[in-house]
Amino acid sequence: MRHPLVSCAVLACLAPGAHAVEKVVLFGDDDYAPYAFVENGEFRGMYVELLGKAAELLKPAYDVELRPRPWKRGLADLESGASLGLFPPGLKRERTYIAPYSVVLYRETVVLFCNPEFMSKSRRQFPDDFTGVTVGVNAGFLLSARLIDAAKAGKIVLSEAKGNEPNLKKLAAKRIDCYASDRGAALYTAKKLGADPDFKGTKLVEAVELSGEDTFIGYSIKHNPPYKADFIAKMNAALETIKRNGTAAKIENSYLR
Repeated sequence: MRHPLVSCAVLACLAPGAHAVEKVVLFGDDDYAPYAFVENGEFRGMYVELLGKAAELLKPAYDVELRPRPWKRGLADLESGASLGLFPPGLKRERTYIAPYSVVLYRETVVLFCNPEFMSKSRRQFPDDFTGVTVGVNAGFLLSARLIDAAKAGKIVLSEAKGNEPNLKKLAAKRIDCYASDRGAALYTAKKLGADPDFKGTKLVEAVELSGEDTFIGYSIKHNPPYKADFIAKMNAALETIKRNGTAAKIENSYLR
């Protein structure tokens, strides 16, 4: 039996004056708040909204669907060629199965947030200006090399907690001096905690940036439909457009401010 979508595409091609619409599916991380995540059955996040706005500019030539997928499965599908694109990988040399990458979606950064009292003294150089501090980190979080080196050298003490919320509450209670986290994840969680009595009134002071990484749509080197090059070029152009016209900044602010 012919698939209904295929039948519709064929009929569209045969209809007088009709133009075929290419259906394109891009997969995104399903558990990466605030960037891409599933909440109450809805796929949302900064990247989901960003790509959704870009996709609107690709109509009517392309009908883009954004679907959530566990990250490891998403990478496996790219490697096998089962899917066209996945967001938001960073550039990793070992992922030879990804090519090309899109234009930059966003720059994710790991920063050190500290208590205002702790920052009453000028502290600009890490780790020299932070000797002896206790830094909260998320259990299982991929720490920056600068943080690991400082801990190994005995300049700082690391204190683990499971996730952003417990660490932000520890910071508010002054049980840790600073908290190392992805900037977006920390700000998004702080926004959600705004009315929580254990966090209300807490001011996050960003001390230093520890590391940063650009993110992209990664395309499978093995998945090569005839429209691939055209789609990538048009998606890149659409992403640049929504950056220039301020749409991307508005989406970022809606999650982090």
